[in-house]
Amino acid sequence: ETTKDVLVCHLHQLQLFTPRLSRGYGLKHFKNDLKTVMQTTGIDGTPLVLLLEDHQFVEASFLEMINSLLSAGEVPGLYTPEELEPLLAAIRDSAAQENFRGSLFAYFARRVRTNLHVVIVMDSSATDFVKNCESNPA
Repeated sequence: ETTKDVLVCHLHQLQLFTPRLSRGYGLKHFKNDLKTVMQTTGIDGTPLVLLLEDHQFVEASFLEMINSLLSAGEVPGLYTPEELEPLLAAIRDSAAQENFRGSLFAYFARRVRTNLHVVIVMDSSATDFVKNCESNPA
């Protein structure tokens, strides 16, 4: 993350999150990072910028998950039912106060879509840039 990213987030009162890659960073770590981001935006209701750079897409599935998150506000299979139940219980009252008509998961997904801003930085001269954009249009 650069100083300007931090400054823009601060000016707009947004939290900034970017994955911290380390040796062995893989799908499990990325999913945990996504859960953190989704809980911050969907449960806590905190506006957040998820900053991702192309070198952080260690596995092709990372970009596919982000595409799903952008298009639907969720990542299928990210949470087990056992994980989801206590999370959604935390927003039951908020959904009722807003007279939300629908499932708690739909309310959660709506809050994620409202509060999460994804910034993807990609090198347009990279050989897989066009393929990545075409296969992940969101």
